[in-house]
Amino acid sequence: MAAVRGAGAKLLDRRMESVLLLAVGAVAVRFGFADAALAYLKPSFQPILLIAGVVLVLLGGHGLLRGDDGGHEGHGHDDSPGVAWLLAVPLLVLLLIAPPALGSFAAGRQGPVATVSASGFVELPPAREGAVDLGMRDFVTRALQDPDRSLEGVPVRVVGFVVPDDSGDGYLLSRFTVACCAADATAYTARVVGDGDRTADTWVEITGRWEPADGSGGDAPVLVADRVTVVPTPEEPYEY
Repeated sequence: MAAVRGAGAKLLDRRMESVLLLAVGAVAVRFGFADAALAYLKPSFQPILLIAGVVLVLLGGHGLLRGDDGGHEGHGHDDSPGVAWLLAVPLLVLLLIAPPALGSFAAGRQGPVATVSASGFVELPPAREGAVDLGMRDFVTRALQDPDRSLEGVPVRVVGFVVPDDSGDGYLLSRFTVACCAADATAYTARVVGDGDRTADTWVEITGRWEPADGSGGDAPVLVADRVTVVPTPEEPYEY
């Protein structure tokens, strides 16, 4: 009887491993095909994610088809607890309910950006409809670190999401920059004045001007808003 129970447990282990492979592969395939993956990684990594997902699905399917023919006698896998099946729960949640991209909660818990541009700053791009389009990273780093003060007096247009601020002096505008995936995301944040209250995580396009600040750098630069437009969440929520 004990031998039968041991064989059944080993079969359960193999099936569990195969099911988990299938679950991970299915999640990877789903996000490899969908724009939802852009909430977690760079667009250029989507094909790699898709290929990895297909491989995992094939491995998991092969393991299930093998059934109990594989056998691992003597390898001691029959003690794996059934609670290990709970590992599949977060995978299924991710498969069925994709969490959104990083937003105001994460940005509000990050300290000031302290990166320094090692390559200097290139010339600003030409203005479009009276303002220069800039990413939040470019705006923040130029405002804090450009010795030539290239933003001074220049109308700019930036897009980001609202982060509430308890100081009562406007709100914060932020956007994450990603090198690989959301795990290495860095929020670039500016303080917006000249506009009313906005709901957290509202995406807005702001046309305004940088207001140079006295004192030491390191705090969020100030953007005086001339025009604020609520916009949909971008298909690519991060900057790269």
